[in-house]
Amino acid sequence: MKTKKLLATLSVAMLIGSGRLHAEDVSTTLSRADIEKIVREYILQHPEVLMESVRANQARERVEAQNRSKDAVAANRRELFDDAGSPAAGTGAAEVTIVQFFDYKCGYCRRVSPVVSKLLDTHKNVRMIFKEFPILGQESQVAARAALAAAKQGAYVPFHEELLNWNGPITPASVEDIGRKLGMDVAQLKADMSSKDVDAELIQNRQLANAIGVQSTPSFVIGGELISGAMDLTGFEEVISKKANR
Repeated sequence: MKTKKLLATLSVAMLIGSGRLHAEDVSTTLSRADIEKIVREYILQHPEVLMESVRANQARERVEAQNRSKDAVAANRRELFDDAGSPAAGTGAAEVTIVQFFDYKCGYCRRVSPVVSKLLDTHKNVRMIFKEFPILGQESQVAARAALAAAKQGAYVPFHEELLNWNGPITPASVEDIGRKLGMDVAQLKADMSSKDVDAELIQNRQLANAIGVQSTPSFVIGGELISGAMDLTGFEEVISKKANR
C-alpha cells in the first residue's frame, strides 16, 4: 500500500517537475485516490506523456545494454579473437578482425553470407572468425559439427559455403555428400563430428555468446562492439571505417 502511494505521489511530482502539471492543482492533503485520479485524468488528456516515457525508457535500456555488451566483449576478448580452435578466413595480420556468430539454418545468415564473401574479397585487411552457434534445432547441430570436423582436414571455408548454399535438409547423408564433393576423407569427417574437440568448441561458443549477450543470428563483434542482424556491404564498410578511425 505504501509503495503504491509513493509511486502515485512520485508520478505527480514528476508531472509537476516536467511542467505538465501545476503545483497549485495539487493539495498536500490529497488522498491516494485523489492523486491517482489526477494522474489518470492528466494521462488521458495527454497520452503523449506515456509514449515519451516509453521511448525514453527504451533508449535508456538500449544504452545500458550496449555498455554491458562492450564491457563483456572486453572481458572476453581473448576467447573472441585468439581462440585457435575457431576457424577463420583472411590473414592473421589483418587490420580489422570481425567475429561472426551464426547458424546454418538461419535465413538471415544465409542472406549475409555472399556479403561476407564479397567483403573478404574486396577488403584484404579484414579477417573473419567464425563462431558456430547452432540454436535452431538438430539440423543446425549436425551442420555445425560437420563444419568443425571439416576444419580438421583444412576444408572449413569451402564446407561452410556448401552448407550455407545447401537447399535441402542438413542430415548425416547430406554431410557425406558434401564431403565427397570436396574430396574429403568422409569416414574421418564422420568420426570427427563427435570428437571431444568439437564438443568443447560448441560448448565454449555457447558460453561465450551468453557472456557477451548474443541473442540472435547473425551477430558480429566489430571493434569491441556487438552488432546483431544482417548487414549489406555498405553497412559493414561504414562500421569498419568508424571503428578504424577511433
